[in-house]
Amino acid sequence: MRVAGRVRETAEAVGAGSGDWTELLGAWRRAGGAGCATFLAWDKAAGELCGHAAVDLQIPAALASYVHHYQSLDPLLPIGLQHPQGRWLDSAADLPLTVWRAGPYYADLMRPLRIEQTLALTVCNDAQHIASFSLHFDHQVDGERLRHRLHQLTTVLMRAFRARVCAAHTERTRLDALLSTDAEGWLLVDAALRVRHACPTGAQLLSAPAALQVAQGTLQPRHAALANRLAIVVAKARADRVPQTLHCAAGWGRVIRLVLAPAPDHLLPFHEPLLLLRVQLLDAARLPEIDALRTVYGLTVSEARLARELVAGHSMDDCAFLFSVSRNTLRNQLASVFRKMSCDRQSEVVRLAAMLS
Repeated sequence: MRVAGRVRETAEAVGAGSGDWTELLGAWRRAGGAGCATFLAWDKAAGELCGHAAVDLQIPAALASYVHHYQSLDPLLPIGLQHPQGRWLDSAADLPLTVWRAGPYYADLMRPLRIEQTLALTVCNDAQHIASFSLHFDHQVDGERLRHRLHQLTTVLMRAFRARVCAAHTERTRLDALLSTDAEGWLLVDAALRVRHACPTGAQLLSAPAALQVAQGTLQPRHAALANRLAIVVAKARADRVPQTLHCAAGWGRVIRLVLAPAPDHLLPFHEPLLLLRVQLLDAARLPEIDALRTVYGLTVSEARLARELVAGHSMDDCAFLFSVSRNTLRNQLASVFRKMSCDRQSEVVRLAAMLS
C-alpha cells in the first residue's frame, strides 16, 4: 500500500507540472517489482521521440541506444502501435519465445541488460502521442497476475499523462496570447533546431525575406556565417542556461532579434531540453507612439510629434513644413526635447525615441 501511495503521489505531481517523470517511473518500477523501467513518448505528427526516462538500467547508455537505434527493431513495436490506451504488451504472452529472442533487439540490447521479459503499459495512443511505461524483468513473471495487481494504478498513470499534456498546452496557449503581435512571436526548438511549437506570428516573422527562416519544420539559416553564429548561441544558451541574443537581416530596414533561453518546465510536458526562442521584428518604418514619448520622457504633444518625425528621417525644414510653424519655434521645441531626454544631438534623440517604436 505504501508503494501504491507513492505512485499516486508522484503521478499527481507530474500531472500538476511540479513532478518529474523519472520519479514516477521509479515508483512504478517498485510497484511492479521490476529490475528496471523505461518511459517513452512519441510525437506522431513529427515522428520523433518527445519524452523519455529510465530508472535502474545497468548500462546508462542503453536508453540512448534504444532510442536512436533499437526502437525500430523492437518486435513488440508493431503490436504496440495498434494497442489502445490502457492495454498491456507482454513479450512472453504476445510473442513466441523464438521471435522475442530472434534478431539484434534481444541479442544486442535486452540480453546484455539481462532482460528476459518486458511488460509495457500503453498510457496514450491518440492522434498526437503514443506513450508507454515498460517494466523489464531478468526472469519470467506471471504477466496476467501482475497486470491484475497493478490494475488500479494504470488509470493513475494515464490520468497523469493526460493532465501533464493538457497543462503544457494551456501554458503554451497563454504564452501565444501574450507574445503574438505583428512584431513579436515565439517558438520552441530543440538542439537540432527542429520547431516543436510556434505561435501564430512566430514562424510568420521568419519568412522568405529573413536571413533565418522556418522551412520544413526546422530553423534554416540562409548563409554559413549565420549558421555558425546560431550554432554558437544555441550551444551557449544550453550550456550556460542564460538568454543569448542574435540579430539577422529581414529585408531593407528590417532586422530580426532572436532571444534564446532554456524553455521553462511549465511549457514542457516531458521536461525536454528545449529552447524558448523569442522573435522580435525591428523595423525602421515603425515610428514611436506619441503617447509613449509623452509618458516616458514627459514631452508635450508638439515635442513628441517633432521627435517622431525625426525618427522618420525628416529634417527640421521638413518638420517646419509639415507642422506649419517657423524654424525658430522648432528650435525651441528641440531644445526642450534635448533637455527632457538628456540629449545633446539629434542623433541621440532619434536613437532613444526609436526604442519606443
